[in-house]
Amino acid sequence: MKKIQLLVTTLASAFTLATAPAATFEDVQFWVGTGSHRAALVIDWNDGKTAESLLWGYRWDGAATGFDMFQAVVSADPRLFAHLGTFSFGTAVMGIGYDLNASGGFDVNPALNFAADGWRVDPGTDEFFDDARVATDADDHYREGWSSGYWSYYVKAATEASWGYASSGASDRVLSDGAWDGWSFAPNFADSAPSAPIAAVPEPATLTLAWLGGALWLRVRRRRHSDNGSGH
Repeated sequence: MKKIQLLVTTLASAFTLATAPAATFEDVQFWVGTGSHRAALVIDWNDGKTAESLLWGYRWDGAATGFDMFQAVVSADPRLFAHLGTFSFGTAVMGIGYDLNASGGFDVNPALNFAADGWRVDPGTDEFFDDARVATDADDHYREGWSSGYWSYYVKAATEASWGYASSGASDRVLSDGAWDGWSFAPNFADSAPSAPIAAVPEPATLTLAWLGGALWLRVRRRRHSDNGSGH
């Protein structure tokens, strides 16, 4: 389980999601990865909870797929969880959860044991999937689809473009710079494009680690500068 311990209480405000819909890369607050290219990921639970649609950003160099982005975001955000199924045709997203109220823990019923990075992968058989599975905390997001709904996959090439239903799976979707991917839960198989999202935000612990990493980088940089005879 990704149980979160708050490291810096003065950063508690970082738990709060933005309140205005986010529609551009400039709205992204939670970036994952590094590189010169960027893409956006939107997840819409369509469950009526605020906020039901959230936004993350992804950076990379070289080649990357929609699944690479999804995997990187789930692994990086300690509040995000995914239940996958492996089938003869590939891997499918069955369930997605999110610790919406930032309580520091996440569980579902019937129970699943998510890995430390937020993942659970099962064979594609009935015994592992349950449409009635819900988050044990009623304030959190969790949607799973098997026989009465599913996670639909939408894509668009740029911010200003319209969402279109993906013609291939996320593993075959080659990302381009500026692309957007959207996962939108379809209850009763009624598809709908992702709604305008709210920007997901990093946890205080994540922000603290990023700050410490930046401080360490600066210290090493300054030390090397000094060792080269250019510093004081």
